[in-house]
Amino acid sequence: MQIRRFRAPDMRQAIRKVRDAVGPDAVILSNQRLPTGEIEIVIALDYDGSLPSSMVQKKPSTSTYRPSKERRKEAYQDPSAEYFERIERAKQQTPTDTNSPRASSPSFDMPPIENDEDEPMLEEALSLKQNKGSDNQLHAMEQELHRVKEMLEQQRQQSATQPKENSVEAKAREKLKRLGLSDLVTSRLLDDIDLKGREDDWNRLLAHLADYIPVRSNSTELKGCIAFMGPTGVGKTTSIGKIAAQHVLKYGSDSIVLVTTDTYRIAAHEQLRTFGRILNIPVEVVNEYSDLNEVLAKYAHYSLVLVDTAGMNPRDSNLERQLLMIKRARSSLKKLLVLPCTSQRQVLKSVVDVYSQVQLDGCVLSKLDESASLGEAISVVIEEGLPVVYIADGQRIPDDIEPARAHNLISRAVYTAEHYSQIYGSLRYGS
Repeated sequence: MQIRRFRAPDMRQAIRKVRDAVGPDAVILSNQRLPTGEIEIVIALDYDGSLPSSMVQKKPSTSTYRPSKERRKEAYQDPSAEYFERIERAKQQTPTDTNSPRASSPSFDMPPIENDEDEPMLEEALSLKQNKGSDNQLHAMEQELHRVKEMLEQQRQQSATQPKENSVEAKAREKLKRLGLSDLVTSRLLDDIDLKGREDDWNRLLAHLADYIPVRSNSTELKGCIAFMGPTGVGKTTSIGKIAAQHVLKYGSDSIVLVTTDTYRIAAHEQLRTFGRILNIPVEVVNEYSDLNEVLAKYAHYSLVLVDTAGMNPRDSNLERQLLMIKRARSSLKKLLVLPCTSQRQVLKSVVDVYSQVQLDGCVLSKLDESASLGEAISVVIEEGLPVVYIADGQRIPDDIEPARAHNLISRAVYTAEHYSQIYGSLRYGS
């Protein structure tokens, strides 16, 4: 008995190779799919009714053809069982023609492929059963793809419902962000201004931003009783010295007095006393033996009374006592909060929240010369509606302080952002 193997990319081509090479006298012993993906068909010539040992071990994968369409359909049902059943029947048959060279062995003819409709049936009859594990993996992949599709559809719907910002507004928002402005102020500004994509859009935005800043700067602010409040180290005493020096240069030293309530730190009032000796003006200290209202009443006829309060952390327990004293002070006492532009936005907001219980009349923005961005402080005064009275930008007395002007403050913010952007770029790229 001769054994031959035929390989082809698919079952149809393999069957055609067998038919063209051998004809209808071949007996198909087995078929299998190779690791390369090809189909291999093993046939026998001069079949004597026996099977090679390798074929017997692969009973579950063997199959053959029936000489009619009905038998091919049965082979499709269970090709292995049909094959061995035909072998048993062939052994029991009696040869009809002794002169034929193949009379002693059964003949299983290759079924003729009459039309294209028979070929899919043959392919299915000889194809390998799919692995159930592969089916499960395919089903899991389909479910995963379905979930991904649903997520993408949800994201598409969300992006469609959200208003899209054009490129002009996006560029303007980025430039405002570089100034340090908060998202709330930036969104409010862009909602109020209709950008046209022209060169003057940026100047229009800055001018409108200046209109947002509450400013209180007039000659009456340099008269009366003014208390400077705020945390430690923000520049309260230095700001008082600057304003006092300007007043002495303009009106003389007969109508101004300095008052301090800072008795919590050792020698805290010595700096203020030094200013008093230099400017030749009186300095009063409010302690446990005196009252702030009594001191204010004593110098009520003075045109300018500057009160320096103790600098404390907003979480300091002694701060409540300090604020209670300011609350009980005369109604003519104006309260100014000193805010350093070097602090973070959340720190500034917490300071404003703590000191707002004394009904603040305005603020002083200090340390402009030390800040890398003025947008945080500007955002806080806009959001809190706290008027800016003075701007302090240095240590020189009496030069580095002036009444606040909104447009000057915005110009300073733009200059600061550009200046520190260049410094950061040179440090980053080593140029």
